[in-house]
Amino acid sequence: MNDKLKALVSSSLLLGILLLTAGCSSLQIVHAADGATPQARMQQDLVTAIGQRKSSIQLKFVGSKNATLKQEIKDVLEAAIRSDDYLHYIVKTYKYKAAIKGNSATIDFSFTYWESLAQTAEVRRQVASIIKRIVTPGMNDHQKVKTVHDWVVANLAYDTRLVSHSAFDGLIDGSTVCQGYALLTYEMMKQAGVPVRIAEGTSRGRAHTWNLVRIDGKWYHLDTTWNDPVPDAVGKVQYGYYNLTDAQIRVDHKWSASDGYPAASTDYGQVVSDLAKKGGSKAGFYRQLHGLMGYAYLEDEYTASNVSELTEQIRAAADNGESALVVRYTKGATVTSDLKKAFNAQSGASRISYTLEDYTRTPANDKLLRITLHR
Repeated sequence: MNDKLKALVSSSLLLGILLLTAGCSSLQIVHAADGATPQARMQQDLVTAIGQRKSSIQLKFVGSKNATLKQEIKDVLEAAIRSDDYLHYIVKTYKYKAAIKGNSATIDFSFTYWESLAQTAEVRRQVASIIKRIVTPGMNDHQKVKTVHDWVVANLAYDTRLVSHSAFDGLIDGSTVCQGYALLTYEMMKQAGVPVRIAEGTSRGRAHTWNLVRIDGKWYHLDTTWNDPVPDAVGKVQYGYYNLTDAQIRVDHKWSASDGYPAASTDYGQVVSDLAKKGGSKAGFYRQLHGLMGYAYLEDEYTASNVSELTEQIRAAADNGESALVVRYTKGATVTSDLKKAFNAQSGASRISYTLEDYTRTPANDKLLRITLHR
């Protein structure tokens, strides 16, 4: 969840609000001529300051011309913040004020952070220890991604208070919000040698962050937050948001095309299925993963497309003495009312209960119903 406050821009004086973080010092940099462009020098200075968790830095900047100076400063600041995904999402707020004269400016930048430098160092130390323990020799990237994903989901709990936002919070306190999940997943994937990004947008009407991972040259969306049940079920790992395409995750995730995230267009289920068919020492892993991701629910025996088919699925389970069944229902928009009609038509159970979740393997509004029959 990205809570950064964007810089405020006024006519010839750019103003910001400074919220100081205890223990962070200020930094002033004056450059000698080095051949680099003013924009490149300022961006690198800002990256260095953020990397050192400085609370403030003063820079002198000469733009191309007065008319575009304010936009150039804003663009360089944004580029510095976005130059590294981990740095980007541990910056809590950033503000600046600039005294502008002609095409030059003296700019005071101010930052606060979700993690101190010492806390980030502790995250890296603990992650290195965890990766050494859980990532074994001979694992390929498919196995590494699942191993990291499962560790994060099994060991974190979503902070329903919405006060913890960092990977450090997740490791030390055991709970954090989506931003902390994405940061910890990022650092663990990175140390495991898996290319990874942090993505930002909205999901279910709220600001949200998640990850993208690259396996065998293809990118996939991976949302460890939405794969972790709330309230927390210790050790339970779900796979509804595991390695999705853009089309699959867009059912309830939105982001801006201008953010420039790599395209995710390869169906991971097909990839895993093909790998399983090739056989070899890892075929069992691929078959198990294919099942965990719920691709079996695409089969007709687990699918209902209207009230009549749903009613029949439940009736058949009751007649066979089954206590539970799972159904993919393709009319998600009317699932609640359709379930009521299907339940009312039953006579083989005294009570019927269910849980409902999005089925993300199709780009439609499919729902996965887990139905329990009580006798």
